Amino acid sequence: MNFDPNKSLADGIRIIENAVIVPFGAGKRGGIRRPAAIYDAGGNYVPLGQCFRSWGRPVTVEPDSPPTDDQIEPTLPGTWLFGGMIYTHFGHFLVETTSRLWALDHLDTPPDGVIFMPRKQAAKPERFISPVLPLLDMFGKDVRNVRAVVRPKRVERLILAPQGFGTGDMMGGSPEFRAYIARHLGDGIEPQGGEKLYISRSRLFSKRGRYLGEKRLEQLFEAEGYEVFHPQDHTLAEQIARYKAASKIVSSDSSALHLAAFFTRPDDRIAIILRRPGKISRDFVTQFRHFANLQPVIANALNGRIYRADNERKQMNEVFAELDFPSLGTKLAETGFITDPSAWTGPTEAELEAERNDLSERLGLPLVLG
Repeated sequence: MNFDPNKSLADGIRIIENAVIVPFGAGKRGGIRRPAAIYDAGGNYVPLGQCFRSWGRPVTVEPDSPPTDDQIEPTLPGTWLFGGMIYTHFGHFLVETTSRLWALDHLDTPPDGVIFMPRKQAAKPERFISPVLPLLDMFGKDVRNVRAVVRPKRVERLILAPQGFGTGDMMGGSPEFRAYIARHLGDGIEPQGGEKLYISRSRLFSKRGRYLGEKRLEQLFEAEGYEVFHPQDHTLAEQIARYKAASKIVSSDSSALHLAAFFTRPDDRIAIILRRPGKISRDFVTQFRHFANLQPVIANALNGRIYRADNERKQMNEVFAELDFPSLGTKLAETGFITDPSAWTGPTEAELEAERNDLSERLGLPLVLG
């Protein structure tokens, strides 16, 4: 059964007395999956606590066996909402870590806090919480007491809610999740900035995938009246203010769009310039359709030359792609994002080679085609 973005999840909330959270369970799994679970007081596995990347891609699966009593840490008193998996990566944080917070609007009494499983084992789980506390604080006043557990932990009372957001078929969010975001995220933040925004990746550290020649893109968009915006250089509140103000946003297929989609309106214009092969643009189309009731323009101007760092496994989010600038300019002009496509010439081959050499030096690996 697929995730249905039109189906209410509110009736699925459960309260588990003396629940046990097992962030790293018995056994081994491959890929993104790991044994992790919620058990009830009788030691029974509770499927509602399973965490997903998308509906068909779980990141937690039932362990081979529940923990023994001597493996379970002393009881955490009070009532806690299970938040799922906590990520420090901005995109996964927005899409997965926030996916159960909607339940806070459907409780008679606010819980004592929100409790998560960390992505990795660590002696001090605070290292996973500290980087995202300022982000979680933006999602409502009830998301300010946050914990993560790295060993089996009994909780006096655990609130379990169905996961209401994710990638793939979960990208539209549940009705409750969309309502929660609209009600709480960015509440009180006034729009600030211009109407035209280009979201750039040129200042991200070297490993992050991007277009080659993005500095040239920045010049071209600035000539068309766009502000070149580097989200990682701004607080979440500043990012929200910019997205609220903008009525035209152009970006690559990147995590920043997941946040922008929460604040765009049906009459706004969004263009997504593909920076890698694959079907990732479908996620953004789904999100914008369900959160903003708009259809973004997809501009595929990849010229087929894709580079990656040698001796690394091929990951599409870490490739460096060349663009056909004249083709991109034509597409953006036809769809109303720019006025003068004749200026859209790309970097020279010498400039592209210099950029590849610079990236290779910073990565400590040669760049290869493929």
